[in-house]
Amino acid sequence: MHIKPVPIISLCGFLGSGKTTLLRRWRSDDGNKDAPVIVHDLSEFGLDAELLADESSPPALGRLVGRVAALHGPHAREHLHVSLGRALDEIFELNPAPALVFCESTGAALPWPLIKALTQDKRFFLRHFIVTVDALNLHRDFADGSILTGEASELQDIALRHASEVLAEQIIFASVIILTKIDMIPKAAADVQVRALQKLQPNATIALSGNAGINLPQLEPTPAPKFSVLKKLAEQFGLTQKSSTANNVEAIVFRESRPFHPERLYEACRNKLGTGLYRTKGFLWLASRSGHVLMWQQSGSQISLELSGYWRAEIVYNRDGNLSPEEVDYLNAQLKTNHPVFGDRHNELTLIGLKADRESFALALKEAICTDEEVKAWQNGEVFTDPWPKSLRRV
Repeated sequence: MHIKPVPIISLCGFLGSGKTTLLRRWRSDDGNKDAPVIVHDLSEFGLDAELLADESSPPALGRLVGRVAALHGPHAREHLHVSLGRALDEIFELNPAPALVFCESTGAALPWPLIKALTQDKRFFLRHFIVTVDALNLHRDFADGSILTGEASELQDIALRHASEVLAEQIIFASVIILTKIDMIPKAAADVQVRALQKLQPNATIALSGNAGINLPQLEPTPAPKFSVLKKLAEQFGLTQKSSTANNVEAIVFRESRPFHPERLYEACRNKLGTGLYRTKGFLWLASRSGHVLMWQQSGSQISLELSGYWRAEIVYNRDGNLSPEEVDYLNAQLKTNHPVFGDRHNELTLIGLKADRESFALALKEAICTDEEVKAWQNGEVFTDPWPKSLRRV
């Protein structure tokens, strides 16, 4: 019996361009709620997989759990082909069988190795290779795309020049280009950007997205990319032997139990975020907000700090009296294996970028951590000056 291949929709794009937000919206649609997701993430700590996974089924490295396959760290780099092949095997065995598969890829991904890995199993086919492009960053850092096309003078900043090459390569392979944050730039700039994108990939569908986003059915008229055409592109640009991630772009993880001093962290972001640090993401806590699990995402000069939840070490105090004695006992039992002072509170941030910039910002983060004296002050209830926005969006 002939089995109809399962379509894969791949979402690629430079860091901070809204891929995860778009994917979460598409998966919230009734027809896509059960669609499996492959998360291809350069970092050792897969924040994007955490955001897409069901709370009852946390993601497992290199495996399909709860319809989310977390391919990060080595599974996104040297073991990509094998790990993605295994994930496709596991997805095909799901019951009921999926009608659609999503793949969200790291912003530092080079498209051709990913396309080869996604198309290795003939039970699946590539329906869309979508590249999301941040219109605000394109306007601010890349002369509205003129640098990508070679019409503007080459960037002197090595890190930005490297980023422009990666972004241009992703766009060249796109069947759909979604220009996000279009409402944050002038219309004249948006028109210039569209022309630049059309020059790089004249056959792609270009969709403009502001706050309202793009609905998946809007992309249905766009034909599926042909593997033979994509292979010719790879050969034409000499990309057939490239690794799965951009050269020199690597990730390190910053971990620390003690809280950040809110003012020093703020100053570190103002003064130490180099252009070669493409993305930082993860969870943190501030001495001034010891109950809040804060989700941190940074791309270029843009920083997002959102409220993700509450630490168990704070909830167990039951300050509002909403917990039963049994629930308090349960939380205390969970906290027994955590830090004796901070409980489950901790900082875990992935830094993605060039080596010198990663190490410089990691040092700045270390210096922003509270000292022993400041920790004692926190324990004694001292109030810390906090320059971060008072009201945070809940995710």
